[in-house]
Amino acid sequence: MIITDINELRQPIEEVSLEEGLDIIGKLEEQLSKEPHGIGLAAPQIGIKKKVAIIRFGEDNINLINPIIVDRKQPLTIKSEACLSLLDISVNTQRYKEVFVKDLQQKDGFVGVGNVAIALQHEIDHLEGILIIDRATGKDKVKRNSACPCGNNKNGKPIKFKKCHGKTY
Repeated sequence: MIITDINELRQPIEEVSLEEGLDIIGKLEEQLSKEPHGIGLAAPQIGIKKKVAIIRFGEDNINLINPIIVDRKQPLTIKSEACLSLLDISVNTQRYKEVFVKDLQQKDGFVGVGNVAIALQHEIDHLEGILIIDRATGKDKVKRNSACPCGNNKNGKPIKFKKCHGKTY
């Protein structure tokens, strides 16, 4: 089951050994296979507080264990970025067209470009307790007293973000 509680998604995450990371990857693959629109998943999204994530995008099959983004190039704005943990929310975010990532399996690192770079940033953010609402830009910037971007309302009035999806920052 995908975790949707923002406070839980922001909890501290621990690094893992290679063996433990590979075991978690199997669990992530099992859950992601149940999500028809998902291209990536991080361990905190299934309640595992470990630095492990996967990306399954086209022919790209990326496993991440204790990843870090070492370098970023070419900032860009992503229109309507969404997340499996934040149902019915999509926001414009600031990302990078190219990222250089290192992890426990790829110590020399690798480059992600385009949509793969965006997915890498998204999943690695989850491992740091950062959500797309934290990366929102412009009119999509979400504050505690803003109307929740999911569109929920009570008696025809928008519900404030802090009451609907939890606290930010």
